[in-house]
Amino acid sequence: MGLFDWARGGRPRVTLETIATWRIAREHGTLVVEFSPDRSARLPLEGVGAVRIVPLTGGQHHLMPTTGGWQVSLQRPDGDLLVGDAMADWRVAQALAQRVCDATGLPLDELSRRLFSRVGTASPVHTPEL
Repeated sequence: MGLFDWARGGRPRVTLETIATWRIAREHGTLVVEFSPDRSARLPLEGVGAVRIVPLTGGQHHLMPTTGGWQVSLQRPDGDLLVGDAMADWRVAQALAQRVCDATGLPLDELSRRLFSRVGTASPVHTPEL
């Protein structure tokens, strides 16, 4: 473990390669994310409407989103459920959100889709035909 890993609480920086090794699955109405053999999360999917990518700005909405990091969460009316730790790189957060969407069948929320479509990294919004 490097010095900067220790300063972050003993957890190494999350990269695209790291996320590719995580097991992410839907099991009996629960999102299961296995970060490592000894660290996992089980999040209930009941009431979840979408997956979000939240820019962390520390309450300073005028700051660029890159200054505080990015958090993937499950959107619920009574409060979001956080999926893992905050990430420094938006591309890593976007990759995790996509894997969660794929595993659960949940959509990416509208604001996240709009944010990432502006940088050309999200697929077009799918609108169901009436």
